[in-house]
Amino acid sequence: MQRINFHINKCIYCGGEGETDEHIIPFALGGTAKLFKASCEKCRNITSKYERNPLRNNWVEARAVLDYPSRKRDFGDEKFLLSVTFKNGEDGILELPKNKVLGLTPFLLYPLPAFFAPNNYNHGILVTGQLVISFGMDIKALTREYGLSAIRHDVFYKCNDTEIMIIRIAYCALIALLGVNSLDQCFVLPTIMGEKDDAGFWFGCDPEGKITPLIGKQNSKNVIKLGVLQKPGDKNRYIVVRLKFFASSDAPEYIVIIGTLKPDYILQVHQSIIL
Repeated sequence: MQRINFHINKCIYCGGEGETDEHIIPFALGGTAKLFKASCEKCRNITSKYERNPLRNNWVEARAVLDYPSRKRDFGDEKFLLSVTFKNGEDGILELPKNKVLGLTPFLLYPLPAFFAPNNYNHGILVTGQLVISFGMDIKALTREYGLSAIRHDVFYKCNDTEIMIIRIAYCALIALLGVNSLDQCFVLPTIMGEKDDAGFWFGCDPEGKITPLIGKQNSKNVIKLGVLQKPGDKNRYIVVRLKFFASSDAPEYIVIIGTLKPDYILQVHQSIIL
């Protein structure tokens, strides 16, 4: 796939000197599009830490099964641990090669961003459910092959790391599509920088496509779409980014309210990135 590169030359988080490149979508999710010289070292150290829990732990089996890249791990040589109970009642741990992995991948579900119902919001984020998708070996085939009566798949979520990671991706996508000087107000920078515990105000799910049209299944790793929302009696144009990871699956879609466009900004036709 052709690489898409955008030269920024300043930190998109603090406005300081641009020292390092920013992947719009993390390399670990197959992202190749970069914002060049778009982050200082200090801000990059802050934003990169949010990727560790979701990408190295909760989504790692899907990455392995789907042959996503890794700079530090060779999934072909790695053994994946699965806690099981055998039919004789004994508990154990299987060490599975990549071709035997279930690829169990959890996705948290959320309400609409509290931006749309601010009176009911305090802080943090509300989780309404979880969807687990298997990207690998059929679970019935695995239980037959190893003589299993039960399996256990443990998931650990660290703070709001997944949510902030997705908010950062949405913000970078907006910079790529509309440019670094397109925003009048940017709502999400304090969230990304860990200065405010308000991820749930700007981030959530919209499974019925009430706010922006659904992406649906796509023959792609990831899809990002940008939309504009205007409220009755409000002259502001609010930028809404819709994202879907593992886009060829039934994974949920997420939306992020990024900020408002400058009054004189003319919106261009191109409003989506498929990666």
